Amino acid sequence: MSKDIKDRFGRDINYLRVSVTDRCNFRCKYCMPTGKFEHICRSDIISYEKLLFAVSVFAELGVKKVRVTGGEPLVRKKIGSFLRQVSDIKGLEEVTLTTNGALLEKFTSDIKAAGIQRVNVSLDSLKPERYKHITGGFNLEKIIDGIKHAQRSGIGPVKTNMVVIKGYNDDEILDFCEFSAENRIITRFIEFMPVGNFSEWKEGNIMYGKEILELIKTKYEVKEIKKQKLSGPAQNYELSNGAMIGIITTLSNHFCNECDKLRLTSDGKLRPCLLSDKEIDLNDALEKQDREALKAAIIEGLNIKDKEHKVLSEKRDDGYKRTMSKIGG
Repeated sequence: MSKDIKDRFGRDINYLRVSVTDRCNFRCKYCMPTGKFEHICRSDIISYEKLLFAVSVFAELGVKKVRVTGGEPLVRKKIGSFLRQVSDIKGLEEVTLTTNGALLEKFTSDIKAAGIQRVNVSLDSLKPERYKHITGGFNLEKIIDGIKHAQRSGIGPVKTNMVVIKGYNDDEILDFCEFSAENRIITRFIEFMPVGNFSEWKEGNIMYGKEILELIKTKYEVKEIKKQKLSGPAQNYELSNGAMIGIITTLSNHFCNECDKLRLTSDGKLRPCLLSDKEIDLNDALEKQDREALKAAIIEGLNIKDKEHKVLSEKRDDGYKRTMSKIGG
């Protein structure tokens, strides 16, 4: 089978996001519902052995980049050993990690030993009280200390992800541009998506990428940076103060025509698109360690990957079947 897999629209697929758990020590407002919330049953969370088998098959098919996500991946036991084993899989060119940063200092040595150089940290506010409110009570200073510890240990570049919510934290955009320059951190601004706490998501709370960039231009000169191989969906810019930023326009100027990723959930489902409920169950192939059956299921997944999402054009009142924490972002 070809090592360069494509979906039915001819897009090369070389990026896999692997969720190792839906558990998280945070309770971020835009990620989990504020009401009753049920985690995936622990017995349904797939083992590291099965995850490693799955990643090896994806790599055989041409996946070059793997991002390990959650929930919060660092809350799962023996995560350091798993990261090392993922990094050793033949064919992968890059393994990265997304974390909320609360356990980053504790696991920095494990992350570094696994050969992971790029880490993304969710950071939605630089105001301590607001940060506590967003995350359910966590200390902003501890998160920033963890980021700096990782940087001193040689991990980098570190990227921070800020979900911009109009009327809530959009007044901090320029503060993040200064924070980026002062700390040699790449700050990425992300449009507010309806996956997660859908009942509190309102279209009026979206600050579109164009608006974010226009605001930034009121204070800084902006130079667009050409995308590099495996660089992800952000459009990157260098600012006149030395900051490096990225803007992810999932809603307003979607990049579906160049989407190169698939998602593997922590309960063994292949999700071709974040903003679609379509999934393929891989558990039978994973249980049997059947490489050909797994490849066939992955191809089936590619064949249900839509040409583009229709979040803003197709209104829905019932939300999505999975929250962001259960998908893995």
